[in-house]
Amino acid sequence: MSAPSPTLYIKNLNDRVNKDELRAQLYALFLPYGQVLDVVALKTAKMRGQAFVVFADLVAATTALRAWHGESFYDKPMHIEYAKSKSWATLKQEDPTFVPGIGKTNLPAPPRGGEKRPREADADNADERVTKKKAQVDPAEEEMEIEEDD
Repeated sequence: MSAPSPTLYIKNLNDRVNKDELRAQLYALFLPYGQVLDVVALKTAKMRGQAFVVFADLVAATTALRAWHGESFYDKPMHIEYAKSKSWATLKQEDPTFVPGIGKTNLPAPPRGGEKRPREADADNADERVTKKKAQVDPAEEEMEIEEDD
């Protein structure tokens, strides 16, 4: 078992339950034990049947773990243990200036909107723009000749 943490890792959940329903039911199930900061339940192939419940304090997490470990939830016994790393919600609570994904945890950064791919119609124009950019030379990058003083 991992070191005590305010974040609980729950596995062996019924993976046929809708993600939003699962999150809502886990929230309702663990709310009586203390303030729940976040419930993370993903439906990716790697995370199917697993979830994280983040509590505001360690006492609430420990009480919930002892109360529900091995109990049936959607016809399957839950296996609950402490999470190995701190959640973003816990890190944000400890440090209000925390920005997710910048070196404080081994979790990946949250998805961003980022850059868009050019449409196929613009693909031909994109090659022309690259050629034009290469043709433009920055004056600071031009080679300068040095004259020697006699």
